[in-house]
Amino acid sequence: MMKLTATIALFFMFAWAGPALADDYENAVSATRRGDFADAFKFLKPLADKGDARAQGDLGAMYLTGKGVAANPKEALKWLRLAADHGNASAQFNLGTMYLEGQVVMRDYKEAMKWNLLAAGQGLAAAQVNIASMFYDGVGVSQDYKEAAKWLRLAAEQGDADAQLNLGNMYVAGQGVERDLLRGFMWTQLATETLAMGDAEKKAVRDMSLKSLSPEQVAKAQAMVARCKETKFKNCD
Repeated sequence: MMKLTATIALFFMFAWAGPALADDYENAVSATRRGDFADAFKFLKPLADKGDARAQGDLGAMYLTGKGVAANPKEALKWLRLAADHGNASAQFNLGTMYLEGQVVMRDYKEAMKWNLLAAGQGLAAAQVNIASMFYDGVGVSQDYKEAAKWLRLAAEQGDADAQLNLGNMYVAGQGVERDLLRGFMWTQLATETLAMGDAEKKAVRDMSLKSLSPEQVAKAQAMVARCKETKFKNCD
């Protein structure tokens, strides 16, 4: 049986930076993109001290991961809380993941759901996957495959490969959704195109999806894959 796992990776929101950012934040973005986290920290710290929620969230992630500055869980928690309270989705997700996994803080599923829901409500796919994992495994909530599939679908339609793979598996198993081998093939096929896995593992996933389909069904499912990609996941039915 498939088992969903919570998204543990902590990430920065730099890639979402828009043209209206202040110069110092733009400089932090540039430094991060070239892998110079220490330089990024120099620009972010003054912004965070002035109350910039984006900088506070990024700073918290840096203290937690030890990128650009010595790892300091206490400082990480301080900055992530500040940013999360100011509505920063990245910080809300990171804080929710910490409560879900019991990292730095005591494991608290109620807090985990609270913060992940706030981030997911802002469209953050990683938080949507976290929520799906809680419903799928019945962690902190009653097990509910239908709810798990709902949240996975939201993340899958944003291109999240883990969500696509798990959603595809749920279609194949008929968990939370009506069993549909064509949709199962479509989502798992899409996932293997971007998932970080070896060629042999990708082939195994694809072969598993193919083995129950006739040649005619395979052709139809492949057309579904193409249409889903062409519409940027807007037409995947």
